[in-house]
Amino acid sequence: MRSNQASGNSATFTETARRAQLLRCAIEAIAESGYGRASLAEIARRAEVSKGVVSYYFAGKDELLGHVVADVYTRAGAAIGARLATEDDPAGKLRGYLEANLAFLREHSADIRAVVEIAANSRRPDGTLRFAPGDADPVLEHLAELLRAGQHAGEFRDFDPHSVALVIRGAIDTASGRLVTDPGFDLGTYTRELITLVELATRKFP
Repeated sequence: MRSNQASGNSATFTETARRAQLLRCAIEAIAESGYGRASLAEIARRAEVSKGVVSYYFAGKDELLGHVVADVYTRAGAAIGARLATEDDPAGKLRGYLEANLAFLREHSADIRAVVEIAANSRRPDGTLRFAPGDADPVLEHLAELLRAGQHAGEFRDFDPHSVALVIRGAIDTASGRLVTDPGFDLGTYTRELITLVELATRKFP
């Protein structure tokens, strides 16, 4: 009985490791060669497996890319959550949110390049962008809730949290695009200036 359980755990560990490897190879292929050239065959070559192995774990390129986006967002969310847990007041949490977001961009440039490529190119059967923001956007709503908390605590001025969250997320997404297209982009300076702008825009003055 123990032998079977151990064997099952080993198989699960191996499969998890293989899926993680394929996701990493997909990210590298897209980041280095672009969306169009990142075929399942190219991803398999990088992983040193057959294309059939990739197809065993993922039904096709669309499913694989969906998992890539989910994986990057999950890791980014974990990093942001860990940073927010170190802050007690709403202003500190907002500053931490910005710092953690932009730090993740700096430390995971290949991941960001891959997600930008996928978001710009992956389409549904009807031709619409597959990863275009919709009415229900949990990333945007999380930020809006941070802003509401600051208002309820009396730290932030009166403004529309949804609109301000859109502006802030737009600035973060702009940084993502710049990292992909502009080798001279100074993310450190951008981070400092964005934090200053957001603090001035949200601060409650006497």
